[in-house]
Formats: sequence, C-alpha cells, structure tokens
Amino acid sequence: MLLAANILSALVALVFLLAGAQKVLLRDPVTANLLRLGVGSTMTRSIGTLEIAGALGLAVGLWFKPLAVAAAAGLTLLLIGAVGFHLRARDFTHRRHRSHAVAPVVLAVITGTTTALLLATS
Repeated sequence: MLLAANILSALVALVFLLAGAQKVLLRDPVTANLLRLGVGSTMTRSIGTLEIAGALGLAVGLWFKPLAVAAAAGLTLLLIGAVGFHLRARDFTHRRHRSHAVAPVVLAVITGTTTALLLATS
C-alpha cells in the first residue's frame, strides 16, 4: 500500500504543480473560467500558490509522511471550496460548464483517497 500511496502522491503533485503554475501565470483559459465564477486575479494567484505549495508538500512528503498528509488534506479542502464556487454558479446544471464543475469533484475524491492512503501507511 505504501507504493500506491507514493505513486498517487507523485501524480497528484504533478497535476497540481501544473495547474497551480497556470493560475500563478494567469493563463487565459484558466482565468476566463475563474472570472466567470467571480474569482479575481489576486485570488487566482493565491489559489495557484496554494496548489503549488500542496504539490511541493506532496513531493517532499515522499520522505516525510506528515507533510504529505497535511498537503493532501489541504488540497482536498481547497477543492471542496472550488466545488462550492461551481455550485454557487450552478455549473452542474449548465451543459456548457459541467466539465469545469466536475473536475474539482473528481480531484477532491482523488486527493481524499491520497490522504486516506497516506494516513494508512504512516
């Protein structure tokens, strides 16, 4: 189970490193969707910074498990907040925005699973 936790941690870290970089750099496709949700550029950069910090925490956590657990739990909470923004915008009922709304749900399940695996192997 330790191998599965480490592999999942590395994959999640890679996903959030890339996603966070897009937000910190304010790339157009990402910022357009966030602006639609009412998230300004300062908050977008803050979210990106938290995602990068979570990714780095997961990476370093390969050698120091408590940090990985905290990072995975933090990313899960961040994603729950994202789901809240999508719920407020009613994205789940609009076909055009549904894929944007489902992504944080799927990622929250994955990061939650990562947290549980890391806790089980600590």
